[in-house]
Amino acid sequence: MDFREMLYITTVADCRSITAAARKLYISQPSLSHIVSKVEQDVGVKLFDRGTSPLTITYAGEKYVETARKILLMSDNLRKELIDAGLGEKGRINFGMPTERAGYMLPAVIPEFKKQYPGIELQVMEAKSDELLQAILRDDISFYVIPRSQGELPVGLKAESIYREQLLLVAEGSMLTEDMFLDESSVLNMTEGKRKNRCVNLSKMANLPFVMLKKGHAIRKKTDLVLRQYGIDPKIMIELSSCISAVQLAAAGLGVAIVPQRAIDALGGMERFNCYDFSVTPEFWSVNAVYKEDMYLGRAERFLIDLMKQKFNL
Repeated sequence: MDFREMLYITTVADCRSITAAARKLYISQPSLSHIVSKVEQDVGVKLFDRGTSPLTITYAGEKYVETARKILLMSDNLRKELIDAGLGEKGRINFGMPTERAGYMLPAVIPEFKKQYPGIELQVMEAKSDELLQAILRDDISFYVIPRSQGELPVGLKAESIYREQLLLVAEGSMLTEDMFLDESSVLNMTEGKRKNRCVNLSKMANLPFVMLKKGHAIRKKTDLVLRQYGIDPKIMIELSSCISAVQLAAAGLGVAIVPQRAIDALGGMERFNCYDFSVTPEFWSVNAVYKEDMYLGRAERFLIDLMKQKFNL
């Protein structure tokens, strides 16, 4: 077994297709098919059942892929450690984050990062949270930046907090009636301080239409959780892929939306919209860098994560 063969076999396992894997690896399908057959001949067992569509992996194949991923990760860790040891400043960082978060966060960090590491290329995978999770499990990326509420990560992953971000409810003012708000004096007593926003009573909003993000997005998971806690089965007006679009549609009166504050800031800030807290204690979630526990973060990767903390943890 060599590194190239292990990379090819794990890619076939991820794609469940020789054709798709060959396209991803930039080699011809016959060449990849020959390499798979050669590896199977060398190890003496079938790694894939090619008689099914999509292709299925055998038990022996699962064991091969599991070990191959560990070896490839160790090889990548060693490469990074050697670069750091030699004070090398050339290389590539593969990381991921949702598309809108990339547009929000990267302009604040890339200029300073490139001053420090002009020879390091940044490759960003922009995708939903579910897709980013699968990418890191496949070792396609070193880390990804994602907001998450309290909860378990898959075994072997670690979350490092970058900053806290407030979640708010956005609605066109005329959609809300006075009985949908909590009594201000009782809210202030419970929070022991002055609030920026009025607080809605979500339990009174079950009959309102909701503007939601599509399943697979972190804010959709959070919104579903919050609404379940209030016993609300939401009447979904529309599902989107953009928090910014959700803010705009909610502001236009098409429904109410729960969004992170960064989506509101991207459109000019809370002064432009009707923004409300939706719990007695203002709701926050943690924006984290997520990576494998046994992943070696190179000096440049560590600098990038720390720079995000510096810029956003204000």
